[in-house]
Amino acid sequence: MRNCPGPEKCPYGGYIIYVSEDPRYSDLMYECSIYREFRRVKENMERLIKVLPKGLWERRLDNFIPEDEVTERALELSKKYVRHRAWKIGSNFVLLGGYGTGKTHLAAGIAIEAINIGDSVAFITAPSLRSGDFRTLDKKLFEYSRVNLLVIDDLSSEIEYGTTNHRIFELLNHRYEDERGTIITSNLGIEDFSQTVGARIFDRLTERALIVELEGTQSYRERKRASYLGWTRV
Repeated sequence: MRNCPGPEKCPYGGYIIYVSEDPRYSDLMYECSIYREFRRVKENMERLIKVLPKGLWERRLDNFIPEDEVTERALELSKKYVRHRAWKIGSNFVLLGGYGTGKTHLAAGIAIEAINIGDSVAFITAPSLRSGDFRTLDKKLFEYSRVNLLVIDDLSSEIEYGTTNHRIFELLNHRYEDERGTIITSNLGIEDFSQTVGARIFDRLTERALIVELEGTQSYRERKRASYLGWTRV
């Protein structure tokens, strides 16, 4: 251990070897706890890279800054969703609100926590469900139906297509039957959201869903713009 070069350069693949000086006894080999933790972090990072777009890697629950009571409540519920691993019992989580209100940040933060726990996760955008040939999409939908937690980001009125809604329904129906949770974010209000996804999807989704509306929350882009233009008010 005194000569350990660090887990990233371990010549023994994460094992500590004790060479016996007595020919009556064989050598002993133990798994290194430092290397085990290094491997866990590395594997989680590899899974994270496969699941999330690069721009979301740093969007964690512990660095989400609530701007008001609404976003503070949304963060609290997100943490509870993780703490109880509610997706494992088929509980869904729907975040509704305008652009820049933190929906994707919270969804990504939950996904990262699920990855760290060791659960399988898929993070997709709703428009991606209408791009590509049928065979490729069917394969993806099968994969999405099997993961422990699925995040569908940016489900808006722009995807109001019959084939897309049918795919989403089939996907959610599979997950409903298997009791696998889904997170959905949308820039729509609850009435428009219901109309856009249709009655079948809405009923199947909300039967086991917590819906959080980030209504009235100021966009982070608006807050950022205000910080740049603060000099105009002085």
